[in-house]
Amino acid sequence: GVIGRRYPMDRMRSGLDSIPQPLPGTDALAVATAMMTTDTHPKVERAAAGAATVVGVAKGVGMIEPDMATMLTMLYTDAGITADDLDAMFRRVVARTFNSLSVDTDTSTSDTALILANGTAGPVDHAELEAAIEWVCVGLTRQLASDGEGATKLLLVDVTGARDDDQAKRVAKMIVNSPLVKTAVHGADPNWGRVVMAIGKCSDDTDIDQERVVIRFGDTEVYPRLLDDDALAGLSSYMSADHVVIHVSLQTGDAEATVYGCDLSDEYVRFNADYTT
Repeated sequence: GVIGRRYPMDRMRSGLDSIPQPLPGTDALAVATAMMTTDTHPKVERAAAGAATVVGVAKGVGMIEPDMATMLTMLYTDAGITADDLDAMFRRVVARTFNSLSVDTDTSTSDTALILANGTAGPVDHAELEAAIEWVCVGLTRQLASDGEGATKLLLVDVTGARDDDQAKRVAKMIVNSPLVKTAVHGADPNWGRVVMAIGKCSDDTDIDQERVVIRFGDTEVYPRLLDDDALAGLSSYMSADHVVIHVSLQTGDAEATVYGCDLSDEYVRFNADYTT
């Protein structure tokens, strides 16, 4: 919907009244399909945790950042666990996944991430359950990022060697949200200067020393070891893939973070320029 335009509540109430009770069966794909808006495909992920299963669905491909915005995701498990333990576990995972996702730096209403557990599979090892929840959330996060409005590529930014978790995520978000970085990725242009620029925008992080920072596109170091023109041309083939990783080592500490995003294409501009017309 468009912000400020009211829903046709008579049609919505009629639709809600027609839902059969009890609901027939459980079909995660049907749920993921029903909740799509501008998504191009439904998003479902699942993982096992001992005798239990974790299943998740999600939707959202635009106006995502900070902290989810128009993204909706629901996870379900039959693991036996207390509400407090599950809440703490889920919050840790969400911080590393959905709250590390950005499509276009914009935000909106109605963001939701929830997890429900019915306990029918009995207790499971907490570490194993958290790993399964993270597997599902990472999978959904990657699907959301790669399906960003107008996106042609999934962009991952890994920052390591940071002073603390906040610095790692802050620098990574600055890179993944840079229009110049996003357009360079779209054009398969290995312009590492745009990454340097984005790091430099973190002007309050005075402990970041440009002489110690190391930048890689994929496995290839591009700074401070400079590539010649032939090597840069070869690196363009890597950036032409549908999955690009930018890695930055700050060497200010031992913390790290990964953020998820996408390229910025002319289709994104056209889609949103014509959104209400």
